Amino acid sequence: MVLSSLPLVFAGFATCHAALITVPSASQLRYQSTDFVALIHFNIETFAHNTGCDSSNWNTLAPYATGKTRDPATFYPKKLNTTQWMESITGLGANIAVLTAKHGCGFTLWPSKAKFLDGRPYNYSVGIPGASIQYDVLRKFVDSAQDAGVGHGFYYSIMKNFYLCHDFNGKHSCLSSVLPGQQNISEEEYLHMAKQQVTELWTQYGNITRIWVDSGLGGLGPLMDQLQPQAAGTPLNPIDWCGTESGYPSRDVGSGDIWSTGHGYFGQANGTQWVPKYCDPQLFREHVWFWEPSLHVRSLAEMIPIYHDIVGRGMVMELAFSIDRDGLVEESHAKVYRQLGQWVQQCYASPLAVASGKGYVFNLFALREGQMVDRFQIQEGIVMGQRVRNYTIERSSSNGWVPLVSASAIGRKRIHLLPKSLMVSPSMMIRLRIENAIAEPSIKQFSAFAPCPDEMIPLSI
Repeated sequence: MVLSSLPLVFAGFATCHAALITVPSASQLRYQSTDFVALIHFNIETFAHNTGCDSSNWNTLAPYATGKTRDPATFYPKKLNTTQWMESITGLGANIAVLTAKHGCGFTLWPSKAKFLDGRPYNYSVGIPGASIQYDVLRKFVDSAQDAGVGHGFYYSIMKNFYLCHDFNGKHSCLSSVLPGQQNISEEEYLHMAKQQVTELWTQYGNITRIWVDSGLGGLGPLMDQLQPQAAGTPLNPIDWCGTESGYPSRDVGSGDIWSTGHGYFGQANGTQWVPKYCDPQLFREHVWFWEPSLHVRSLAEMIPIYHDIVGRGMVMELAFSIDRDGLVEESHAKVYRQLGQWVQQCYASPLAVASGKGYVFNLFALREGQMVDRFQIQEGIVMGQRVRNYTIERSSSNGWVPLVSASAIGRKRIHLLPKSLMVSPSMMIRLRIENAIAEPSIKQFSAFAPCPDEMIPLSI
């Protein structure tokens, strides 16, 4: 057996020429197999105002709201169709979808059987007396996802629950006053309730692909690993946030190389734990997660640079899906998801030339005279780890090799856009030259592409 081609994997490391190389778990590989994750925001906040629960809407019918947020009957999607959601999710090209099972208000989309310490029921969910929806929304979502071949996941904000007197920041919010309908309980009882609910989530809906826990784990990380050891987003299979929800991490966080090893916004080249990175932009131009009337949807032309800044730098894009009050993906949203998915396919599914394999130099022999090239895509075979440390894409000339791009990290995917298109001349060669690597590089794909217009014509709408 040749160790450089068949690494021995032990607890996140591969043995290769006596050096330890950090490698992903099967769960992390599954997570990084897709450019897109659908991050579905749909809960009682959809029917509120300011997309959250606070004193302005808990016992008051706020502007644009359909009811008081303390009332479970306010959650009433009359045309709920989770199969319709999957049409947009698969049209985008996502193969994982995460639904807000419980967000900051505390309302649960499943009939939670959790009880307070005195035996009282939780009483703020679907399926209870007085609720407009008497079925399990999560079950419908999971069934539709499985039918569509999409991995399912749940968002649960452990430290946020306005119903239980924990505000948006995860702090006790009822120290001075308790609103009617709120449950002012101790921190011990709060965590007792959270543990019951996540146990329901993590045991009743099969194997979860992605777990999304917001605002801290509340000491429940070991339970997560125990009940869903195959899920990404757990302490056992960590992933890290890119540092911004704007869609522009280069502008807001920094344009440095992204490593799937090590924690933090950028990771570390020599990190000893595999930690994929993700960014979670909204489809709205406004920084709003849940559906509201009169918000502005980003166009395809606006989404393309976001794609390049996230996916093109090695991260996964967890793109927001804001389900409307009917329980559907609004058509103006569905159009952009379709267009973005089609654009990715039309731009990156048919390269002009491809090279792959193991080694340090990869030539694009299939390029033909007169072809125009303006972008390159590189992918490492990350099952072997992120091995490359420095590389250059260069073209031949009468005076030798001329650099086009130089960088450090490749990882799951790296896209480089040239400042202007390059015409292939009769004797021109283009190659990827890896200058430094911690072990023999494994390149899944090095490809050149023709210019891709900002809006491909025709796009089905």
